[in-house]
Amino acid sequence: MRRIRKRNSMFYDEDGDLAHEFYEETIVTKNGQKRAKLRRVHKNLIPQGTVKLDPPRIHVDFPVILYEV
Repeated sequence: MRRIRKRNSMFYDEDGDLAHEFYEETIVTKNGQKRAKLRRVHKNLIPQGTVKLDPPRIHVDFPVILYEV
């Protein structure tokens, strides 16, 4: 059976974590008040690349009875 491959949109970061997007928390001082803000990380990310997918199958809980005529 032929395996399907697709290019994945996930990335690895420096720690080896896998995710679609990475954020880092930064402290911003505005009007004398400190606030935490999330900033998206774009550097040092490695794309996961091409991933092999399992062949498509009908789910066990599919609500239709399949039978042969």
